Order: sequence, then structure tokens, then C-alpha cells
Amino acid sequence: MSSAERRVVLVLGPGRSGTSTVAGLLAHSGFSVPDAVAPEESNPVGFFEPAWVMKFHLELLERAGVRTLDADPDALVSMAPVLQDAAVRGRLRTWLAESLDQHDRLVIKDPRLAWFHDLWTDVTRELGQDPGFVIMLRHPSEVASSRAEFYQSREISAVAGWVNVALMTERLTRGSARALVHYPRLTTDWRTEAVRLRDRLGLRLEPGPEAVPHPVDGFIDPSLRRRETGWGDSPVPLHVRELADSTFRALGEVADHGDSTSRSDRLDELGGAYAAMHAEALDLVRNHVVRDQRRAVEQARQRVRRRMRAADRGPRLTPTSQRERSS
Repeated sequence: MSSAERRVVLVLGPGRSGTSTVAGLLAHSGFSVPDAVAPEESNPVGFFEPAWVMKFHLELLERAGVRTLDADPDALVSMAPVLQDAAVRGRLRTWLAESLDQHDRLVIKDPRLAWFHDLWTDVTRELGQDPGFVIMLRHPSEVASSRAEFYQSREISAVAGWVNVALMTERLTRGSARALVHYPRLTTDWRTEAVRLRDRLGLRLEPGPEAVPHPVDGFIDPSLRRRETGWGDSPVPLHVRELADSTFRALGEVADHGDSTSRSDRLDELGGAYAAMHAEALDLVRNHVVRDQRRAVEQARQRVRRRMRAADRGPRLTPTSQRERSS
């Protein structure tokens, strides 16, 4: 198969942000999802997510000690040794090369994908492709409340993680072929959003969004969007909400009007504000964290001492066992 006929689209965004919906749109428009994860109750229409990719990413995040929506602005630094590991790159290259041999157009979606942007970009280019990026935008209040329900996560952690990962994703994909897509618009007028995707990324969609009827008509159900934007009685502190709102608006500007120096500067400014807020939060709880660490270390030492004392005493020998040992 000619490399000119191949295309790789990477879908970025946290879980519950609409990544399955846009990946499904592409899957119903001529793109393939190798070894897709089976649907389940939390996503009955399907995840459109390669099982191998999900397991690969989970393994590497655990190895680096990084979470999917990690709130630490320096978490990407922790990923560096993993991303630079030649064995890791080799595993991805083998899987992607085999997948491209079987399918000319791939859509790769995983909520953890942003952490592996550089790895996927490098390997895809080694195989002669420039990946296109789709970044899903859903208001953080909706994402956080949905994640709290389905993943039993804390809303404040989800919102802070959303801000951190959203800003990181925008920064990493800046200058690449990309399309930022508003989830509500995708669910209410998927054809218009499909045309934007096709034009922004130069995609070949089969059938095209102009076709009537179209497989996507029966796939995207606007009623699946059960949450409305708004914080309501959210426990997330006001200053975190305000920063999340500002980040969402700035990303929406890029989605609606494209890249510009002023928009990039604004997003960088928000990144600096988030890093400062995170540092202040760490300072506030530093004594508590140090105390917990010391307590954990002392408890571990006590367990070791108990095991050593038990080993020194050894098993008590009964008369029968003594005779067996001497025989």
C-alpha cells in the first residue's frame, strides 16, 4: 500500500470529553480502529479505542508514576525516561507498522494519549506519516462531574487535572495539523464539525458528511449529553473554577478562529498561572505531606523490625520436631 494513501489521526482529550464520539465518527467514515475495546455500560455505543494502545499507555504511566489527569505541571518531565526508552519506541513502531499494513487510515484514541504525544509523533513520522490531531473540548464542569460519577474521582482533582492536561495538550500540538472540536456542537450538528475536521486536517472521509443517509446519523445521539455546562453546587474552589473557565474560553478561541500569537500568549499566561496556583497549594500542605511521609516510613521500619525479631526467634520446636531434626 502506498504511503500516500495512509493517514493516522490521533484523538486527544480526557475520558468523558467526547473522544469516543469523534473517534466513532471517523470510524463510520472510512477510518479503522484496530482491536477495538468492547462497549460496556458506561459507553454502550463503543469506545473506538485500540485495546493494545490502552494497555501500553497504562503500563507506561504506572511505570512513570503519572496519572491520566495528573495535576502536576512537571508530570511530563517524569515521563521523559519512558518516552526515550528504545524498547518502548520499538514496541510502538512494530504495532503501528503492522496496523498500517492492514489499514490505510487509522484513528487512534485513548484518554492517556496526550502524555505520549512526542513518542507517537516521532514513530509515526519514522513510518512516513505526519499525524493529524483532534482535540476534544468539553467544559471542565461537565467532564469533572461525569468522571466523578463513573470513576469515583474527586471533582477538584479532575478540574485541576483537566486544566493541566488541556494546556499541555495545546502546547504540544501547537504548529501541527490539528482541529479543536466542541463536544456540544459535535452532538447537535455533526456534519458541520465533520466538514471542519476534513478541511483542517485534509482528511478523506468515506462516505463524506454530505451523504444522506449516513452511518453517523444512527451513531451520534444528542440525548447522550446529559450534563449542562455550569458549576452548580460543585465543591471546586472558586479560584480553580475561574482558571478552568478562562482556559476553556481560550481554547475555544483557538477552536473557532485558529492559531495566533496573541492566543498562544494567552494560553502560556494561563499555564503560568496554573503552575503558580499548584505551587501555592503544595506549600500549603507541605508540612502535612512531610508528616505523613515520616509516619509511613516509621510504620515500614516497625514492620521490618517485627519481621526480623520473628525470624531471629525462629519456629518453636516440639519434641517430635527435635527428634526429626536430630535423626
